[in-house]
Amino acid sequence: MSAQPQKSATKLKTEERRVSKDINLVYDFTEKPNRTQLKAHDDRAVVAKLRADLVLPNNKILTVDIDFDSTSGYHNNTMLVMDDFGVEMLVTAFAVKYGQPFADKISNAWAEKQHQNDPRKPTYLLVQKPTVEGNMPKIFAVCGDREHDKDGTKGTPQSIV
Repeated sequence: MSAQPQKSATKLKTEERRVSKDINLVYDFTEKPNRTQLKAHDDRAVVAKLRADLVLPNNKILTVDIDFDSTSGYHNNTMLVMDDFGVEMLVTAFAVKYGQPFADKISNAWAEKQHQNDPRKPTYLLVQKPTVEGNMPKIFAVCGDREHDKDGTKGTPQSIV
């Protein structure tokens, strides 16, 4: 699977790569300065931001920018879980490492709306590694809410475990 570089009229250097039948990546090689507080590892890049187009139950698209360099509380991220199989893997790991009651909290958060009047169940789970060794990771059930915190007044989201 060779990637074909493509150039647009604005001379952007992009490259598309098919990872599997349902995962395509588009790399933008335009050089940009790092204006985040995040630092790459010596041998690995660090995700600073993701943009996701979510297909909603009404067949409309909602675009969500997930910024990992913000005061939102989404720091030290380690996993983004997006479907039942991913949740099953995460629940199994939690059951083994932390106990079934914590695994059940994850299953329940995935299976139910966060609030009764929310339009849908969570779209994905974000898992953060603990900031203190030996503590439990934080897990956030995200993008099922009716109201999103546009001005930061709700504060940091709460972990489901």
